[in-house]
Amino acid sequence: MTHTPDPARRLLLKRAALFVGGALGLGLAGRSTVRSVQASSATGMHLRGFNWQLVYPDRARGILPQSGQRSSAFGELVSESHEKLGEFYATSFQFGAPFGPSDVAAGAMETHQFNLADGTIIGIGTVGDLHGSPSIHAIIGGTGRYEGASGSYTARQRPLELGGDGTADFDFNIILRSA
Repeated sequence: MTHTPDPARRLLLKRAALFVGGALGLGLAGRSTVRSVQASSATGMHLRGFNWQLVYPDRARGILPQSGQRSSAFGELVSESHEKLGEFYATSFQFGAPFGPSDVAAGAMETHQFNLADGTIIGIGTVGDLHGSPSIHAIIGGTGRYEGASGSYTARQRPLELGGDGTADFDFNIILRSA
């Protein structure tokens, strides 16, 4: 005599199998995520910028940007021994610190791209003023050696158009994932 399981029991066994399979899958996915985080390494890097220029359409040199205006910036990235390492490009949107000056006021939002021989680094952040004050930016990704990069960097930009000496400094704390 053959025993046929009832439909309710069969449904219960299918659900239990799906649950166990899902739990195992989540456990494995969680372990690989933890492993990739543990395989990351932090790297410090300093880049110096020369020929730093700021471009505002239809504005004379030396006049500060107004709220709502957009700009672009560019310059060359060099080592301490002045060897060219890459190029820098940025876009900016002016806020004009709408709530007045303070330690947390943002004058503009900037997106940065560092084109280097071994890849690019992409960053974004706000600047308080445009006279060389330090601003901290988030690394949101990259390509090549910097693929999957995260971390932050401090930027000090002194463009010629706003009375600076045409230089910039960037101090990075990059978290690179291991391959």
